[in-house]
Amino acid sequence: MTKKQIDFVTCVIGALSLMTGKSCSFIYRKLSAAKLINDYLVAAYDVLHTFSLEYVAEDVIELMKKKGYELC
Repeated sequence: MTKKQIDFVTCVIGALSLMTGKSCSFIYRKLSAAKLINDYLVAAYDVLHTFSLEYVAEDVIELMKKKGYELC
């Protein structure tokens, strides 16, 4: 994982934290459990980083729901 990818994942986690009112560590644990950090955020970084954080965060919330995980 590159520094840019780490920064991106950190920003997405922060945006999700603000949107849901949950702590960043809670968000990180949920994303890790759903395998979305490496399998989605890092794997699709080249495309995802061109979108707004709000869009990516909402997309992640939908993916989490599809996988049976709730952030809210």
